[in-house]
Amino acid sequence: FPSLVNNCTIDYFAEWPEEALRSVASSALGAVDFGDNGEAVKSAVVSMCGRIHVSVEKASKQYLEEQRRYNYVTPTSYLEVLTTFQALLASKRDEVSTAKRRLVTGLEKLQSTELEVDKLKRELEE
Repeated sequence: FPSLVNNCTIDYFAEWPEEALRSVASSALGAVDFGDNGEAVKSAVVSMCGRIHVSVEKASKQYLEEQRRYNYVTPTSYLEVLTTFQALLASKRDEVSTAKRRLVTGLEKLQSTELEVDKLKRELEE
């Protein structure tokens, strides 16, 4: 039966309930630090992840009806979304940290320059 196996596609992807999506997102994002109001932000992000996945499933069904083309939304794609979210969050935090460090350094330079200019003004007045 090699030709049957090679040319056969089995559609075995079942939809996950939103509660299961939230549970998976909660455990996947458990180690992520969401700052001062962490639990409220975490629950909002977990809820958002579940809603996004459900809305993509609905849009995929609509796409199939309108265009007659398949777009598979699988548990693996959901896990990839969570992993991508974590990576993007870490990347953006690094960018913000770098920008903050540069801003603080620039402000320190401006303050030291201001002090030096005041000192030079006093020396010129004397």
